Amino acid sequence: MDDIDRAIIDQLQQYGRLTNLELAERVGLSPSPCLRRVRQLEADGVIEGYAAIVNRRAIGRAYEPLVWVTLSEVTRESMTAFETAVDAIDDVVEVMRMMGQPDYLLRIATTDAESFEALYMDHLARLPHVQTLTSQLAMKTVKRSHFSPVVRP
Repeated sequence: MDDIDRAIIDQLQQYGRLTNLELAERVGLSPSPCLRRVRQLEADGVIEGYAAIVNRRAIGRAYEPLVWVTLSEVTRESMTAFETAVDAIDDVVEVMRMMGQPDYLLRIATTDAESFEALYMDHLARLPHVQTLTSQLAMKTVKRSHFSPVVRP
């Protein structure tokens, strides 16, 4: 990956709706080589996909509790079973396996406290191998970014 590839990634992260012509101009390439590089970055898995960033409040999903999960046992089988089951729950928008305790951190996006309670009782508490669930609600989101700075050598 060279400086032009890094510039392409930076521009696409910030301005994902750029046309190939606009992107090429911003990174100093003609359109054809720019498109070849973008396609290669996609093929290499550097660019995993494209998405619109949606305001969760505008779609009624502004209630975002965090849930810490401790498993009753930590084995390959228990982690696989838990991860497969939690992946199927649409309101769980992010799952991170942690180093140390607790074992997982879940970020939930739901409509309100009542819908979260129903999700908690009907789905989260029934996940396989769960020993403890601990919920927290952030007072304020200070920073949330979709941008990942590209490391330069």
